[in-house]
Amino acid sequence: MSEAMQAAFFAGNGAVELRKVPVPEPGPGEVALDIRACGICGSDLHQFEGRWPQPQFVVGHEIAGEVCVVGEGVNEWVIGDRVCVEPFLYCGTCRYCMAGRYYQCDAMGFLTITADGGFAEKMVCPAYALYRLPGNVDLASGALVEPLAVGVHAVRVVEVNGADEVLVLGAGTIGQMTAAAAKAFGARKVAITARHGYQAEAARRLGIDDVLTTEPEMLQQQVTNTFAAGPSVVFETVGSACGTFQQAVDLAGRLARVALLGGNTGPVDSFDFSPIPTKELTLHAPLAYSQIGTRRDFELAVELLAAAPEAYAQLITHRFCLSDIQQAFELATHKSSSKAIKVMMVR
Repeated sequence: MSEAMQAAFFAGNGAVELRKVPVPEPGPGEVALDIRACGICGSDLHQFEGRWPQPQFVVGHEIAGEVCVVGEGVNEWVIGDRVCVEPFLYCGTCRYCMAGRYYQCDAMGFLTITADGGFAEKMVCPAYALYRLPGNVDLASGALVEPLAVGVHAVRVVEVNGADEVLVLGAGTIGQMTAAAAKAFGARKVAITARHGYQAEAARRLGIDDVLTTEPEMLQQQVTNTFAAGPSVVFETVGSACGTFQQAVDLAGRLARVALLGGNTGPVDSFDFSPIPTKELTLHAPLAYSQIGTRRDFELAVELLAAAPEAYAQLITHRFCLSDIQQAFELATHKSSSKAIKVMMVR
């Protein structure tokens, strides 16, 4: 009989449970990992709470661990290598993959959606999905590469540069990561909106220039005071259910680029499109991460994390054992009372 391990699966709205499953074995071109850290993402919470369909695979896609078994034909990894995981699965040969936009691959899969993810003791993934972690990045922080790569991709798609003044709406993990990426890519000024004091303090420790309110009328005045000509780039990271899609185009300066990163969890009612042609705005909807030019967003995210590991590590506000996965998800859904930014499973 195969050796068994613990792994987490969704079990209805508001429920995630541990089950005993066989320990996976890598096939050709694959590796097996001892999972050391896996973060709870906003998309995981949408599934947990029933706003998105619940997949039938092991949950979790913000993953770091150590290589424990190497499959046939894998020469670039050895047992003990410390890695993070890019969760897209793809063919590598279609026109989208060849262009670096493998998230558009017709055969595209994603850990937790089409294959087992990281809230488990071990997992198997393709060797191409791994990225080596530098020595100064611990494994818990290594699991932050995935959300940081989301911010890096958004900043690269919008082409943030040294002339830009950037506003980020939302100070959750993706908002914080996007703001930090904009700073790293040379934006002249970066401001972020934060609902809670603990989010504001985390943003300041990341080096964000200004922290603004989320109260709409006061925010409008603060934006006017902070950006003489309005922000040249606005990143929306909250989601369609919160009214911030409209806020993003309303607050943007003339000729600005607006990027919508927040999850689509419901229809946007009575959206006023008039600011878009009036100010000649350009809208972007960056999806996750990919390769732009010769560099992958994950590669750059690893480098940014290694340049300031302590600043990013402070975003991990809560750590849980795998056995407490239900409690971890419940805490992550109540960020106001728990003061959570990133909730992490660690082993």
